[in-house]
Amino acid sequence: MHVKNPKTAAQTLQRVLVKVVALAYAMMKAICNHSFEGVTNGFQCMNKFKKVNLRYLRERAATLQSLGQSLSQFYQFMPLQGEKWSPFAAIISMGHLPEVSVGIDAEGGHKAYVNTPSRTYADFVNSWGLQRGDQVTFVTVQKRQGKYEVNYARLILNPRNADGSGAPMTTEIVNSEGEFPCSNWKNQLNFSTFEFDTDHFNFVLGRGGDVVAAGIIVSRKDKSGGWFRSNCQLVLNEAGLGSDLCSLAEAVDKSYATYDIDMESEFYLNNAGSEGTGSTGDVTPSGGGGGVTPGQPSYSTTATINGVSQSISGGTVTATAPVISVAVSGNNLGEVVFTAKVDGTGDAINPTSHDANGASFTGLNVAAGHRLMVYRGGNLWFTITAHAPNDESGDME
Repeated sequence: MHVKNPKTAAQTLQRVLVKVVALAYAMMKAICNHSFEGVTNGFQCMNKFKKVNLRYLRERAATLQSLGQSLSQFYQFMPLQGEKWSPFAAIISMGHLPEVSVGIDAEGGHKAYVNTPSRTYADFVNSWGLQRGDQVTFVTVQKRQGKYEVNYARLILNPRNADGSGAPMTTEIVNSEGEFPCSNWKNQLNFSTFEFDTDHFNFVLGRGGDVVAAGIIVSRKDKSGGWFRSNCQLVLNEAGLGSDLCSLAEAVDKSYATYDIDMESEFYLNNAGSEGTGSTGDVTPSGGGGGVTPGQPSYSTTATINGVSQSISGGTVTATAPVISVAVSGNNLGEVVFTAKVDGTGDAINPTSHDANGASFTGLNVAAGHRLMVYRGGNLWFTITAHAPNDESGDME
């Protein structure tokens, strides 16, 4: 049976986004097939990458539409064929380690940079909450001779340096030849630029070129051999993309054959060497031994209702009418679906804000004598009974 080529706006949007995300994964597979903490390497990581990035792109499109803005700029992608592709602000790793923020200088060669108060090794580590022995992976997408190239550089924060003292990064990390003195580890040290400038380090990787996207992933090995990651979403220098981008019609029209997906025998983010300190007291991401599993949702037993924290452990709670706001919290809640309904029969109400740390419902107006029922993953979580200001019992019988 042959399926008719879909032509609706919604179907076209889906086709474009699926292709863009699949191509981005293929271009960064060397790290993104094992960059999500608590997710099995390979196929499961690929699915995680596609899921979180499709959601990000859909939400970005929905935001533009809600603001009445044209989607023409949103659909500016390279033709999806061959080696051509266009980077976007892809989420390339997720975990609970400290996140290192990256910027891109839109002028002066389009270099990526990371802020640090001074040029010392200790300041670099302390500024971002890192540990000696952590593995730091630099990721850039650089435009060179009209093409976009993904580049990686990886180093280990020298565990043999006990305190870091005040040694400058330029001598402690980079020697006079511009190389990292870590020859006995599996580092990949392909920096074409690594220099301190006032209060930040500039970096450009590989064969050079303008940096159009960049990020840093921190990896840490615990005592039992498990790997932790930091969150990393690529930051974009959209001005650097230039006029190479194409319209929605062109992007949809051109086909793209997805790269074969296979398993890697070695994992880039882990391979800076085996000299890590293993000093962290964290629990291995895969769990076991009674430990928690980072990446799995956990929920608070309290909710903030009308600005007041109340226990929801019993499944029911009362609040003075009108109930206008409810906030729930926890960890790793970004993919949990939260909704609410008035009396369980009204239209579903979606959170006005929602991230990995929780969700908030605002702008509500639940009057006395009615209940707000809050659902988690499609199942009823707890119920709030709204009562009149002078009725402390909340009894509606």
